[in-house]
Amino acid sequence: MRRICSWGLSFRYFVLALFILVGIVATLAVTHMDNLPAFIAIGPGYLVQAWLFETHRALGGFGYYGTMVAVSALAWTLIILSPTPAIWLLRRLRRPGRAA
Repeated sequence: MRRICSWGLSFRYFVLALFILVGIVATLAVTHMDNLPAFIAIGPGYLVQAWLFETHRALGGFGYYGTMVAVSALAWTLIILSPTPAIWLLRRLRRPGRAA
């Protein structure tokens, strides 16, 4: 019988929950762009939307907000999860070798 790694499954749920949480934060930040923390939270999406505007591909209406929220949520999720491979590598290197 094949055993499914519980860490892999729980990590996927963690990433999904983190993405949803950061998406909610980005959605709130779009409506409160008059303060610095909100502007930092929505910054990656704002940068992409500015680039789309300069290249004459900008979206209007809901697409404007959707682009800013989705890009910001993806960027912050990747920034938060970026140390994960290094931590996994360090754990693997510190683990004592198994006798054959």
